Order: sequence, then structure tokens, then C-alpha cells
Amino acid sequence: MATDSPFKDGPYLSAAFLCEKVLEERDGVKSAIRIIDRVTHTVIAPSPPETMEPFDYDATLLIKLKSGWARGPLPLEVRLVKPSGESPPSLQQTVHFEGEEDRGVDVVVNMRIKFEMTGIYWIQVYLHDVCLTQIPLRVIYMPQVRQIRGPSGGPPPPAQGPPGDS
Repeated sequence: MATDSPFKDGPYLSAAFLCEKVLEERDGVKSAIRIIDRVTHTVIAPSPPETMEPFDYDATLLIKLKSGWARGPLPLEVRLVKPSGESPPSLQQTVHFEGEEDRGVDVVVNMRIKFEMTGIYWIQVYLHDVCLTQIPLRVIYMPQVRQIRGPSGGPPPPAQGPPGDS
């Protein structure tokens, strides 16, 4: 299989996605819980704002890399690109490849993302300045009008004027 990747002999990207959390068992096996690719932000109010107000969202990024024939340390960078094209400072760390070609590195990044607008956010994964993949995450805003109810759960009582008005 021909490839134009600068990493034709490794390392290889095995998986990269966002989820709610990653569990790791005593034997090192990981489980990804609730894989996500969209976030729906619902606001229920008598008069919800027309445009989404910023909110924080916790997610976990799981990146699985396999060594192939790569050995030694390589810089890993994770960039968030907002729908506007802006990008806050990236997350950077060094990953180390060793051992057999089927060995690898799992990177688990707990993230708190501030969503300021709707649209597609891209999470870009770079290894040694080469983009390995981009993960889309769509943010949807759903304002819901809540009707005001009376004390019995029915419609609110009719508005009354000041005492003495007839």
C-alpha cells in the first residue's frame, strides 16, 4: 500500500476521538465511554437568548499511536480550531516510541473547552509538525421556550389590576 505520509514506516495513528471519559483497568486496557462528535447545548427559559452564550464543556481526547519502526521521542501537539478560524494556545507534550513495532503510546487528554459559538470545532493532532488527523466536533444551540405555569400546573392565573379596580 503506497502512502505519501512522512511516517510511512511509523508511527501510525490507530485511533483519535473525543469521549466523555477513558477508564483504564489494572492490566492497562482502556475503555472509552460515550464517544462524541456533537454537543447540543439546550437552554430552557421563558425567554431564552437568541444566540448561544459561552459555556464550558468537559471532554476527553484519546489518541492511540503505534510505533511501527519509529523509535525515540517525538513532539505531539493538539490544536483546537474554532468555527471562526481562531485557535487558542495548543497542548504540547513529547511521546516516546520504544520496543516492538506493534507497541504504542496512548495519550489521554482531559480537556475543558469553552464553546463561544455554534458550528464545527476542529481538533487537530500533529506529530513532529505533521498533521495526523482532524477531529470534527459540532456545537448546536437549542433554545427552548418554557411556558410559565400556575401553582396547580395549569396556565397561570389571569393578571389582576391593583386592589379596588373593577
